[in-house]
Amino acid sequence: MQNPHAEYAGTIQSLVRALVIAEKTGETTADIADRLRLPAPAARILKSAVGAGSLGDPAWAAQLADMAAASSAFLQGLGGRSAFAALLDQGVLTRAPLRSRVGAVAEGAVAAVSGEGRARPVSRMTLDGDALSPQQADAIIALSREVVENSSSASQSFVSRQLRRAVAKALDVGALSTLITSATPTFSATGNHTADLKQMLDTVNSGEGRLAWIAAPDVANSISLLNDGRGSASPEGVSEFLNLPFAVSPGLAAGTLVLLDGDRVLADIESLGVDISRFATLQMDTTPINDAAAPTPTSLVSLWQSNAVAVRLSALFGVTAGTPDALAVMTDIAWPPVVSG
Repeated sequence: MQNPHAEYAGTIQSLVRALVIAEKTGETTADIADRLRLPAPAARILKSAVGAGSLGDPAWAAQLADMAAASSAFLQGLGGRSAFAALLDQGVLTRAPLRSRVGAVAEGAVAAVSGEGRARPVSRMTLDGDALSPQQADAIIALSREVVENSSSASQSFVSRQLRRAVAKALDVGALSTLITSATPTFSATGNHTADLKQMLDTVNSGEGRLAWIAAPDVANSISLLNDGRGSASPEGVSEFLNLPFAVSPGLAAGTLVLLDGDRVLADIESLGVDISRFATLQMDTTPINDAAAPTPTSLVSLWQSNAVAVRLSALFGVTAGTPDALAVMTDIAWPPVVSG
């Protein structure tokens, strides 16, 4: 069967390259699309991005059919780097439209077969939900201008990998922090991993939903070394533990493990926006402290002076727990490996 996203596989990288060249030369994106003979989807997007909107705005870009398809192809190509995107793509999380009031079933309908004249139970359904409001996750990377403008396959592969890593981390940090903030059951780990896991399962498992684990990298390392027959968890990507999907995410703080019921977690990722800058000044640090709220003297790097370019990919996403016990969070995990005899 033909992959419906195959045509759009390299569209985002082509857009980034074209926008960088446009920033440098002052050409219109339409002229660049023709001169570079870009793939058809990228050319259509660049010729549509006129003064009425900007590709840097993911809400505006989502209205372009080609941009929506290119965003979908890019997100599906994250390769398990984003636990949030992977579980959503696999259908573990419940997809719901952004900007809509949503609800999750907390008590299922009761069905029964009754004889004539017998009492029949009445179905009762409780809905507990909130609006799935859009949030914006911004992924910013700085690259040398030469590597972005280069049309070789090695260069495009390098840029694509860096963009995917950045977007995956931004999505997970935003989505998982939102979920954890809304989680009622939060536990501190003990030294007994069996009791800890049982406590999480008792909290979330209703026997009716679809469960999944999300682990910080250090917790995934510990679980992958348990070696006690309960699963074949991998220290990266998406695998299984207790026969349940097991995703690893750098968006979680060290020592954190999440168990969620995907039927009661509602989410969506809408589209990507692409923006380019050659004149920004950046603090090259994973934990920047130089901001407008609390200015702190730091070492800043000028992109123009270093002949670099900043690429920002903005993703619109939303996530909410439909019920307070839709997930359980365990912190301070330091389980020792279990060696089987």
